[in-house]
Amino acid sequence: MRVRPLPVRRLGDRLRQLGQDVRFATGRLRGRRPSPTIARPVRSHRGEPRPSRSIQPRPVEVVRVVRETPDAVSLYLREAGGAPLAFRPGQFLSFDVETGGRVHRRAYSLAHAAVPGREAHVTIKRVEGGKVSNHLNDHAAVGMRLRVLGPSGSFTLDETAEHLVLVAGGSGITPIASIAETALLAHPASRVTLIYGNRSEADIIFRERLARLADEHPERFRLAHVLEAGATDATAATAGRLDGPTLMARLEALTHADDAGTRYYVCGPSGMMDAVRTALVAAGVPTGRIREERFARPEERTSVGPELGAQRVTLRVDGRELELVTDGDTLLEAGLAAGATMPFSCAMGGCAACRVKVVEGQVVMEEPNCLTAEERAEGYVLACVGRAASPCVGEVEG
Repeated sequence: MRVRPLPVRRLGDRLRQLGQDVRFATGRLRGRRPSPTIARPVRSHRGEPRPSRSIQPRPVEVVRVVRETPDAVSLYLREAGGAPLAFRPGQFLSFDVETGGRVHRRAYSLAHAAVPGREAHVTIKRVEGGKVSNHLNDHAAVGMRLRVLGPSGSFTLDETAEHLVLVAGGSGITPIASIAETALLAHPASRVTLIYGNRSEADIIFRERLARLADEHPERFRLAHVLEAGATDATAATAGRLDGPTLMARLEALTHADDAGTRYYVCGPSGMMDAVRTALVAAGVPTGRIREERFARPEERTSVGPELGAQRVTLRVDGRELELVTDGDTLLEAGLAAGATMPFSCAMGGCAACRVKVVEGQVVMEEPNCLTAEERAEGYVLACVGRAASPCVGEVEG
């Protein structure tokens, strides 16, 4: 589910994240302001999370199931204790779902506005061969109990932005819809432009909801659909694939002018996102004003695990050194089991709450994950998907 703002995360965001992660690690019900963007699992050597002694999801209950399209379902959730599910618009939950005799961890974005009175829900689109997405589309029911971590992610609303240009493809609308609706309802000085690509009209998730927002905020919200098939005058959609040239043509038709107060949010298939980013950069948009959330299928992840063997690891945490031995466990699993105070949130490699700086030795990670090239060059790894491949020393961020 999910890649982060291209620039370095702000200190305020990091501090809020740490607060949430400490609450999670000590097992309390949260109050939230969580982890960095994008996120995902604690995995096994086959790309699936394995049970951890210290990373304990909490229960939520499905209270309503809504079929959004033939291939997408929304699950409305409440905390087991009845407390509101607090989050920042654009964040996601990590779900542990048992199917086929195994527990699989997946990340799904919270799709509702982060304002009082809105029901918490995630929207899950069926994917070919998807173990969890297809299971939930077929079997989710009122009363079902699910276990979650989070919310997590730093692909979140910049409340200082004057104009949000949101670009979504397919199920990438889920965090985008949350950001758009929150901005319209909670930040009346902001403007929102949404360009949304799908295969056909039947595939448009939240079609009526988006149309209603356009009707309710005609001066502040501009909506443009792009359909690969079936675009007609009646659908008020552009025909074709949502790529760089189509995006720029749509923005030009909407008389969009870029300025320092504009922020761009992009979420959808990787090919679309790459093309959109290239077009925006070519048009002169600074990368610091472009934010991305990339959904990665766990089945496509590289795997690392027990074949690495036992390795001696020194973790520097809160001014002290903790010596431990890993045996195929992730740094996060091994550190928590040894009593280290280690921040984390999604436990899936998508939020960067668990960053560790490796100062000696080698750590290998499951890929893809949300670390930027700059962070990698500085020696950072993600503890939740990183395993020691040699004796090493790591500094835990706090």
